[in-house]
Amino acid sequence: MFQNLRANNQLFILHKDENPLVDIGSVVSVSAAKPKYPMPTPIGQLPQMEMVVDVVVCVNGQNTTFQNLPAGADIADFGQNGNIVISCSREAMNSEVSAIRQKSLDELNRRNYHENVITGCDKILTILNPEFAEKQRQEQEIATLKGQMSEMSRSMADLMAMNKKLMEQLGASETSKNKK
Repeated sequence: MFQNLRANNQLFILHKDENPLVDIGSVVSVSAAKPKYPMPTPIGQLPQMEMVVDVVVCVNGQNTTFQNLPAGADIADFGQNGNIVISCSREAMNSEVSAIRQKSLDELNRRNYHENVITGCDKILTILNPEFAEKQRQEQEIATLKGQMSEMSRSMADLMAMNKKLMEQLGASETSKNKK
């Protein structure tokens, strides 16, 4: 739990971006637990306040303060988008990383499904909308023409190179005949 951290304990900081990265920092200090939202307790009720702590961590030689971490938790989301996860437990961080990995694997495994849905929808749209079918046909025709033009361009470049070679050979043989 964050409230039980002491100086020199490890703290794990996971950056959940496109390229996930974990930093391991050393705790510098932990504040005393305080209520997250201080407000008076109604008479006759027990206080039900969420307690938080502020933790100062040295990461890569630089002190960083993480404010309002839940005092009784081992792991917490941090940052405006929740794109940073802070944990004082290696096991909790392992679970978080495994969950992120599994989510990405699930998305990759659904790729074929989504490609089939797109193909199926395109077929349905061509049946329901003649304009869409005509547009698809035109795009296919344009792609075919571009491919043919590209092939012609390559063939023309090859032909020009062979013509140049032939002219060089003929020019060389003509000059050698004239010298005799």
